[in-house]
Amino acid sequence: MIVFTVISGAKNEDALCYLLEVDDEVRIMLDCGWNDEFNVEDLKHLRRVAKQVDALLLSHPDLSHLGAYPYAYGHFGLSCPVYATVPVVHMGRMCMYDIFQSKVNEAMFDTFALDNVDAAFEKVNTLKYSQPMVLGGKCKGITITAYAAGHTIGGTIWKIKKDTEEIVYAVDYNHKKERHLDGTVLHINGVVLDALSRPSLMITDAYNSLIIHPARKYRDAALFDTITNTMKNKGSVLLPTDSSARVLELAYLLDQHWAFYQVSYPLILLTHQSYRTIQFAKSMLEWMSDAINRQFDTNNDNLILYASSRYLRLCHRYKELSKYPGPKVVLASNSSLDTGYARDLLLEWGTSESNALILTDRGPPNSLARKLYDEWDRLSQSNDGPVKPPVNLNLMMNLLIKKKVPLEGTELSEYMSELRKKQEREAAQAALIAKSLSIIEDDESDESESEIGDTDIEELLSKNFDLYVRDATKYGGFFKQTQSYLMFPYVEKRKRYDDYGEIIQVDQFARGIGDENAGDGDVNGDKADMNSDKDEFDKEDSTNVFPESNVPTKYVSYEQEIKFQCQIRFIDLEGTNDGRSLKTIVPQVQPRKLIVVHASPEATNDFAQSCLAIKSMTRDVYTPDVGEVLNVSAATNFYQVKLTDALVSSLKLSKLEDYDIAFVNGKISFPPDSSLPVLDVVPIEELSSGTHNPVFVGEVKLTELKRVLQSEGITAEFKDEGVLVCNEKVAVRKTPNGQLILEGSLSDDYYKIRTIIYAQHAIL
Repeated sequence: MIVFTVISGAKNEDALCYLLEVDDEVRIMLDCGWNDEFNVEDLKHLRRVAKQVDALLLSHPDLSHLGAYPYAYGHFGLSCPVYATVPVVHMGRMCMYDIFQSKVNEAMFDTFALDNVDAAFEKVNTLKYSQPMVLGGKCKGITITAYAAGHTIGGTIWKIKKDTEEIVYAVDYNHKKERHLDGTVLHINGVVLDALSRPSLMITDAYNSLIIHPARKYRDAALFDTITNTMKNKGSVLLPTDSSARVLELAYLLDQHWAFYQVSYPLILLTHQSYRTIQFAKSMLEWMSDAINRQFDTNNDNLILYASSRYLRLCHRYKELSKYPGPKVVLASNSSLDTGYARDLLLEWGTSESNALILTDRGPPNSLARKLYDEWDRLSQSNDGPVKPPVNLNLMMNLLIKKKVPLEGTELSEYMSELRKKQEREAAQAALIAKSLSIIEDDESDESESEIGDTDIEELLSKNFDLYVRDATKYGGFFKQTQSYLMFPYVEKRKRYDDYGEIIQVDQFARGIGDENAGDGDVNGDKADMNSDKDEFDKEDSTNVFPESNVPTKYVSYEQEIKFQCQIRFIDLEGTNDGRSLKTIVPQVQPRKLIVVHASPEATNDFAQSCLAIKSMTRDVYTPDVGEVLNVSAATNFYQVKLTDALVSSLKLSKLEDYDIAFVNGKISFPPDSSLPVLDVVPIEELSSGTHNPVFVGEVKLTELKRVLQSEGITAEFKDEGVLVCNEKVAVRKTPNGQLILEGSLSDDYYKIRTIIYAQHAIL
């Protein structure tokens, strides 16, 4: 029994979160996304089911796939095992760090803390691609496997298997090769991976069902032309992006262009975690494309490592841009333009006609990026060509500006006065505590001295004597007597113990953290190792009263009318399949049932109708709404019976993969002393005459059959929508219900191919 529930992200473009129930016992959550507004009301459906979840699978390291996980872990009791690839864990953590700092820099933010992020991601179990993992506990009997999805580093297509049920969860995948990533394994060279074909249920998105991407060469050319023309006009270019996923492709693409043409203008990556993002990218080379791995093997160098030191400048503070005057290209977070450095730069640069804004994705719904995209789409509708040209904005918008500013004047004086009073109170409190501790230690010292003074010798010499001379009168007897001698005075302080052992005084082990390792890009010094030995870190002004990270600040917010006059252009570099690819790949997967999620209502209906229009495609195509519960169970029933020894000895077992199967002709009985029915041999007098017809068991995949035929010296090629033509005489095709049909003239080739096909089955 399989039940699917939409928590978020169906018939809309909101964050992704779904619940899968298997056999009415196991609940598996698929992704746990949020948006950068962090409105807790958006998680009302998640709140109801969080404590019931038995496993969570994360597919991509961005906000829309894992943004709600730290909050659900800390506030909703989502304590189940979590599974993801290594890049999803590391880059997902960087994504949450960056968005947290972006929110803290503009307003009071207490929805979650970095401690919640760290605690949540420490609980994630990591997997490698194509590594089956058998779940335990309540999930016993379920196997999950991660496959490469493309789109983001570590991006995953999940396969969930329980008995005969196979579920494929494939969202935001990309079959095309990119510069730093290979395409998804779901569809390689026009063929679907056998392990992912014909699943019982496929869950996929239709985000780009209505979009057709131009060829990559046209999009790349449009990007470089826009950048070059803008910088020639003494303008700067802003590319909003995420902080840990798609930013790697954009940075690598631009760095290659900079290196090939020796561009002199600065190329800057501005995120709160820019250094750590690049450091993690260096350590995850095996998760990147084969091209990068080959170049690494040839040059013994990581291209991203090389790029980050020559062309790509890493900045984590907004003020560091002042070191690069004149025209520049800046990759800044976040892509929504609702928060982060990208929004700050847009407010500064967007009012100038010489600057340009390049959107590489459409942005989340209702975000500033989506509004600007809609304006660009409206203005550029009359233009033809592979990629629509840039347009000049003349748009007046009323925006809410939120920022953190330093205190000045009277506010600073009042703050300093309150700070001094607070320090005085803390000093007085500390002195009182120290005095109390001193009194307690004196009392304990007295007790220690009284214990040390204990002796077995009668009439201890008076205190006027410095040394003790053994009293001969007390010595005698057959047995030796233990005697104590008074030594020079020494009081040993007692060690304090609690339930965990000796109490450690923390101040003896505390180490100071230098101000040079902490900037306003970090919240805690240990939360971001920013390679302080690099020249990119600014030196603190010695004339400043406060270190920069300790400058007293306040939050302000106000509405402001802003007139955007910059150039704007949308160039789709989000790295997902377009509508044509989606409508080609999914029918080739041939799922028995299909659920379409994460798309606008128009795109959802378009994709569903295109699937239903294909004759070989399943009729069970579902398009649920948020909160809707679907029962997508297959018509398969399992029964447990007990076999008698006589029946087992009569079976003729055949091997099929990991199973031993046989045709059984038996009789069911229900013994009163057992809860299980018993299957026994049929008495001879009750046997009907004749034998049963042969039964072919097993599912033969045409791609595997092609390989077997070729190994037997038979020429086999796919023609005409999946028909396997052998030696130009025999055709093998598969019906929608999985039945193989062999067609051709009776010949030696026909019988040889039929024998090979029979050998792929277990015949009972």
